[in-house]
Amino acid sequence: MKKILLSLFAFTSSFAAIAQCTTTNATSCVCADGSNNCDLLPDITISWQGITNYAGGPDEYPQVCNPPCSGNDGRLRLTGSTPNIGLGPLTVRGTDYYVCGTDTFQSTTAPGNCPDGSIPRQLIKQRVYHKNGNTMTFYDRWAGAMTYHPGHGHNHVDDWGVFTLRINNGDPHPLNWPIVGTGSKLGFCLMDYGQCGTGTGSTYYGHCRNNNTVYNQGTILLNSNFPNWGLGGGSYGCSVVEQGISSGWTDVYSESLDGMWINLPPNLCNGQYWIVVEVDPLGFFLESNENNNYTAVPFTLTQQNPPGNPVATITANRSAQLCVGDSITLTASAGTSFQWSNGATTQSITVNQPGNYTVTVNSFCGTATSQPFIVTQLPQPSMPLVQHDTICPGQSATLSATGSGIIKWYNSSGTLLHTGNTFNTPTLTTTTNYIVQNEESYATTSNIGPLNNSFGAGGYNNGQYLLFNASQPIKIVSVLVYADVAGVRNIELRSSTGTMMQNVSVNVPAGQSRITLNFNVPQGNNYQLALTSGGNLFRNSAGVAFPYSLNGVASITGSSAGNSFYYYFYDWEIEHNISNCVSTSATATAYIGTASGSISGLNSTYDLAYFSGGVTMVGIPAGGTFSGPGVGGNIFDPATAGVGTHTITYTFTDANGCSGTVTQQVTVISTTGIFDKYDFTNAINVFPNPAKDNVNITFDIPGTADVVIELKDVLGKTIYSSKEKAANASFKHSINTSSYETGVYFISVFISGKPHTKRIVIE
Repeated sequence: MKKILLSLFAFTSSFAAIAQCTTTNATSCVCADGSNNCDLLPDITISWQGITNYAGGPDEYPQVCNPPCSGNDGRLRLTGSTPNIGLGPLTVRGTDYYVCGTDTFQSTTAPGNCPDGSIPRQLIKQRVYHKNGNTMTFYDRWAGAMTYHPGHGHNHVDDWGVFTLRINNGDPHPLNWPIVGTGSKLGFCLMDYGQCGTGTGSTYYGHCRNNNTVYNQGTILLNSNFPNWGLGGGSYGCSVVEQGISSGWTDVYSESLDGMWINLPPNLCNGQYWIVVEVDPLGFFLESNENNNYTAVPFTLTQQNPPGNPVATITANRSAQLCVGDSITLTASAGTSFQWSNGATTQSITVNQPGNYTVTVNSFCGTATSQPFIVTQLPQPSMPLVQHDTICPGQSATLSATGSGIIKWYNSSGTLLHTGNTFNTPTLTTTTNYIVQNEESYATTSNIGPLNNSFGAGGYNNGQYLLFNASQPIKIVSVLVYADVAGVRNIELRSSTGTMMQNVSVNVPAGQSRITLNFNVPQGNNYQLALTSGGNLFRNSAGVAFPYSLNGVASITGSSAGNSFYYYFYDWEIEHNISNCVSTSATATAYIGTASGSISGLNSTYDLAYFSGGVTMVGIPAGGTFSGPGVGGNIFDPATAGVGTHTITYTFTDANGCSGTVTQQVTVISTTGIFDKYDFTNAINVFPNPAKDNVNITFDIPGTADVVIELKDVLGKTIYSSKEKAANASFKHSINTSSYETGVYFISVFISGKPHTKRIVIE
């Protein structure tokens, strides 16, 4: 059970005074700015007094307890008290949405276990109450998740808080101090455990302060100091429907309960440290003050290593094998001062050059220099060879690339689209470029942990876990296990706060077997490798000798039941020095082909008065089909099409398989009898007149006609003749007169055989 709730739910005079400030009545509720319209937000803090005094204060245990200490070997247990000093309640409500692994689904009933046997996480919302005059309303917002814990019988809000053991290096903010030990998840079932109090005799007197971030400081707040005291009801409990902390109340999680400890590393020395606790570290909940969710209290370790045995280590955020253009961050073990071989004096350094790096660390153990951390440079893979493709609009292109490693395809924004040598694009309408890289992977395979379970007595159980550190990113490829009976076992990788990171369900035979996990683990400390359900596996209860380490890579440091037990997983096969190097980028292009064609053999105009028969059309590319009025096969017949403007269409498929069309307009006219109605007498212009070197004949014609021009002398003799074709345009013809004698002449213009004569003088 989480805790035994004391009988503190009696109505007080303070509560009676604000009876009109409830979650349904905002009449006497107070806004921080003095207005009548505001969100009544919570303000969650962590009490330094609760850590130092509750249940006698923190309890330290040596690395190996003698006599046994119920699995608390190497732990510092502590209590957490989280007062709400805001004007509104912290109200958390369950929803119908759940998460199994990375899958989110909706269920109106309890969904049971996930397919892998693990417990689903229930997504939650924070209810924020809003005052508008006398009216109280609310709105709900997403705020993380909570998980049912069978051992406690109720739900815990996930990622509620973490605690660490640190060294005060003089930085003004405790969250920046070097970490020497990390705690398990501060997994709260949020509830109204106790009031801030009415005076010095109150159980939680001193827990509520206007500033809990600084040890031994902050003004003590009592119930009477909260104008909206009790808003929320003062009776939140461990319900799957609604949990929370009312204004002026605190929630307490005692050090005797599961997970309330900091893991102390084996090489830690006695000395003055600080316990630092942070609530809602991921900022899931909306509060009136987001900057006071932490506290720090001093604590002196006395049961660890005596000073004089200093150890300095280096961890890295990535593989020590650098790819071209990469950098690596090296971090020294916690201490009071640091001196790196490259001259740096900070706890962490970032380097981009190969070499051997060491650090000298001053700590409570003394001064020690680390083993060299060797950074190497890997060659850059060659650029991939790409094959482009040309497609028609609306089709998918097939692009390909080859290289020495894994081919990865990205769009122009850098989003990974595909992995593999061949990439089928989505349907495209424009030419599109894709970025292609050749990625080569490098890794070293090693083993860590006991080779088998023969080193001591033991038995079978489940539900426990091993703790381990990763000095650099690693991959747990496989482990050796021993099962009492065959069956599916659910194995989970968790963060230092107990949040599930990866999980697998493995069908394990009876007896000894090696099972595949393939868990990718970032650099970090106090990870948990757990057997969550599915049946028993063997664990040792004697002969255990933590830590089991691979220098500079990883270390199995303890178990959930203390350092006297080794749980389930033997002879870890791990990959380390993992690097994925990429080549310079190549570009693969999906070209959009434009279908191109043409029609030849057609005139723009046909006059039925002068043309009969069909016209042979030629389409390019060959093999297409013609369509339109008057079309039969590849023949166009103007008479069949009839008078008017017609569109002839050629439909084809080009060499790329792209379909297309091309069109041409043809006008069909008929000038039969048209010139009998048209007066050319004044329409025909002859100029200049008199003429000297040449004479011009112009006129407009409404149709198509044959035109004959004749020049005659006064005796009627034809001295010049020309036959022309005129069609729907302005007609113009010139006669060179420079060689003719001066005198009077006559120009005759025959339009469709009808003459029109003009007199002209040549000078």
